[in-house]
Amino acid sequence: MKKTYEIAGQVMGFFDSFKGSRPAINNDRILIVRGRTRTTIPISEFESKLSEIGEILGGTELEATSEKVTEILKSGDKHIKESTINTSDVDEHGFIRMKEELESMGLVVGYKIFELPSFDVVIAIWEDKNEIPPLYVEVTVSEREG
Repeated sequence: MKKTYEIAGQVMGFFDSFKGSRPAINNDRILIVRGRTRTTIPISEFESKLSEIGEILGGTELEATSEKVTEILKSGDKHIKESTINTSDVDEHGFIRMKEELESMGLVVGYKIFELPSFDVVIAIWEDKNEIPPLYVEVTVSEREG
């Protein structure tokens, strides 16, 4: 079975953002890694690149507005709170709000949510709307509650 750091490493390697990436949160149940790369992706390829890494991971893509995603967010929120980091509660509209906030700053955002056999994975990428580097990458790997 893959471990959280192996999944995150695959994502960071795929987007060439491994060098300089670092965990924002890392505990026994959740790993959030952020990185960036000087390589950009044509905005028209965001969806296909996110789908491609999902396939490489062996994940099943979930609709961002599905009930399952709400459950994943609540589970991830619980895992984050186990980290001693003070955070506010996450809600099912968090992705949409994040996307809107980044887009208001002139960035283009893409994200997908995947189910793996033992983990849920959220991958978000964003870059300047003029495709000027850097490309930012964030991956969240959360152990599924069983």
